This record gives sequence, structure tokens and C-alpha cells, in this order.
Amino acid sequence: MEESFSAYGVELEKVESFKYLGRVLRYDDSDTQTVGTNLRKARATWGRLSRVLRKENASPRVCGMFYKATVQAVLLFGSETWNITATMLRSLEGFHVRAARRMTGMMPEQKLSGEWVYPASGEVLEAAGLYTIDNYVKVRRNTILRFVSQPPIYELCTEADRQRGTGRRQYWWEQSMELEGTSPATATEEGFGDFAGA
Repeated sequence: MEESFSAYGVELEKVESFKYLGRVLRYDDSDTQTVGTNLRKARATWGRLSRVLRKENASPRVCGMFYKATVQAVLLFGSETWNITATMLRSLEGFHVRAARRMTGMMPEQKLSGEWVYPASGEVLEAAGLYTIDNYVKVRRNTILRFVSQPPIYELCTEADRQRGTGRRQYWWEQSMELEGTSPATATEEGFGDFAGA
């Protein structure tokens, strides 16, 4: 039997998706549309900012700091609660690395044979003083982990049955298993250990 919800005696309509506080929420917990929207906004922000940095002849490290403070804030807004798939992560990382290439000037080069040579992504990110997108998402999640893991509602969520359309292994469910025997504060400190100053 399907559950129904009502407000003031009126049964609420069931929808596939709806917008809440500027974010599209879907019944199947897919955040593909949200990531696409953030990518479009981040590209526009980076387009405006990069022109200013180029005009000022800023160093790659300075560009990286401005990028993290403005563009990355737009790109990863709300990522603490995203259900990130491998495809979504590749899209985010692709934009992230392309932006780092622009900052450092380490662009792909075409040989006389017509073959393209791409600088290693790790070297490009290091030159700009950046980490991978996956690292930044983990830092954001570890920041709020101690707050979401303390209230009783967290325990109720981890013990709940999976609903129709949701992924089988959600991030916070996995965290609950990893945190057994570990205090939330310790987990947060460990999360920051590798990325201090990121």
C-alpha cells in the first residue's frame, strides 16, 4: 500500500521532481540535474573571473585561491548531500582540471604527427595548488558529518528501508558503517588530515 501525505486535509500530489531552495529534488534521489546546473553556473563564473585574473597576470597559485573561493563554491554548492555517480564525478573533475590548465598555461599540445599530448592532471592541479574534486567533496562532507551523525534522526535514517528508486549504497549509510567505534569529531579530524589548508 502506497503512503499518501496531506496538508490541511488536502492530499499532496506526487511528482517526479520539484525545486526546493533553488535545487531540483527527484523521487529517485538523482542529482544529475543539480550537478548540470552547478556546472553551468560555475562555467559562467569562471569565464568572468578568468578574464580579470589574466588581465592582472596573476600567478597560478593566486588564480587557484580565487578559483577555490568563488568558482568552486558555486560548483560544489550542496555537494555534501549529493548522491554522486562516477559519471557526475568525471564531469566535475573534467571542468576542474580544464580550469587548472587555464590557470597554469599547461595546455594540450598537438605534435606534427597530429597526436595530442595532454599534461598529467595531477601535475596541473599541483601547479595551481589544487586537489581533486573528490577530495574537496570529502572535506565538505566530513565537515558536516559530526553535526548530522549526533541527532537521533541519523540513526533512524540508517536503519530505514530503502525506498523505491534510491541507490543501494548511499554515502551517509556507508559512513555509519565506517564510524562504528569512531567518534564524529575524530572522523572529522581524520577527514581534514590529508587536505589541511585545501
